[in-house]
Amino acid sequence: MQNQLSIPELSEITRFFGRMGFSQDMFTSKWTLVQLAILLSVMLVASLIANRFGPLIEERLRSIEGQRGLLRFLALTYRRMFSVILAVGLWLNVLIMRATTWPSRSYLLGVGASLVTAWVVISIASRVIRNQIYSRIVAVSVWIIVALFIMGMLPQTILWLNNTSLGVGPSSLSILSIIKSLLLLGVLSWFAILISQYFAIYLNSHDELSPSVQVLLSKLSRIILLILAVVISLGSVGIDFTAIAVFSGAVGIGIGLGLQKIVSNYISGIILLMDKSIKPGDVIEIETVSGSTYGWVQHLGARFTAVRTRDGTETLIPNENFIDRPVTNWTFTNKVVRRKLDVGVSYNTDVENAIEQCIEAALETNRILKVPRPTCLIVGFGDSSVDLQVRFWINDSEGGVTNVNSKLYLAIWKRFRAENIEIPFPTRDINIRSAVSFDELK
Repeated sequence: MQNQLSIPELSEITRFFGRMGFSQDMFTSKWTLVQLAILLSVMLVASLIANRFGPLIEERLRSIEGQRGLLRFLALTYRRMFSVILAVGLWLNVLIMRATTWPSRSYLLGVGASLVTAWVVISIASRVIRNQIYSRIVAVSVWIIVALFIMGMLPQTILWLNNTSLGVGPSSLSILSIIKSLLLLGVLSWFAILISQYFAIYLNSHDELSPSVQVLLSKLSRIILLILAVVISLGSVGIDFTAIAVFSGAVGIGIGLGLQKIVSNYISGIILLMDKSIKPGDVIEIETVSGSTYGWVQHLGARFTAVRTRDGTETLIPNENFIDRPVTNWTFTNKVVRRKLDVGVSYNTDVENAIEQCIEAALETNRILKVPRPTCLIVGFGDSSVDLQVRFWINDSEGGVTNVNSKLYLAIWKRFRAENIEIPFPTRDINIRSAVSFDELK
């Protein structure tokens, strides 16, 4: 045993655990085994209780209405039901053992109870952050710090992190400074996103700003705030920005060679926001790979534009398509647009009456404007019909155009039937050059 204790590594470990409050015979003591047995028993009981009463508690929670805050807190606590029961059970055993025997014989149980309790409190409090990934990262990071503090290892850990460094170019950074920089970056980035969201709400409340300007200012504010967060966090650890300049040059070359499409979409998005050719709420029509897309602009982002179609789906179109392809913007400067409808009538028809009926049908159709007045023109003489064209105006293209055509067609059909106006079928003349007898066909 003396030879083993003379090994430097074991001596250092022994002193380390001694500074934490662990005695040398703690791991071989019967009370250590008793505490481990109690810990396993409490974990088993907590698991059984959670599995047995969990569904009943969940059903009870679903019946709560009108108390959103209370329901959210209870739901968060319910998801950690095992940990809550485990913490309560461990603390009860700690109180019992401290009342019946020496406090040192319940040390491990006290540490375990403190760790579980800290995790329950921190994990619930971290849900203030809506993003689940960020919330979990914050919860784990804070719990690790608290756990090191509870076990008395925080000062030694900080000292080790501060003395351990990593080489970054000609200089070196300690792990502790890197961790501090990352924590500062996370906090500043969260504040930057939060401030940009409030700034976007402030911009949306000003009707004198066009939607495209509002989106542009919102995006620029977020980018500027995030850049400031990165610069401040890097400057806090004394990183030389000349090295970053060289790195950014290499990144720029990589972007130019491998990310042309992405960069093109971002630049196209900025151009669209600045020239106001496409705005949220505009009704547009554009040719895409899958065919013609008709709808209104729902969201104008930095990389893509979301166009909501009449069937309720949203088509995400890369911004560069709006730059290098023709786009029909039905509401660019004026929402009033003209539509055309082709109608054919028989040559035996009173064409003037047919024209009048088409105009009257357009005037009685909803969504068709009375001013400018609908018109009906003769546009040609077909093989079997006189070709008419009804021209009318609407000012709500976002409501669709095919449904207006359908209503007008139906109104014209009803009026033509009432006036006995014939819509002709195509006629063809068949000339038989020679007759063939039935016997020859056998």
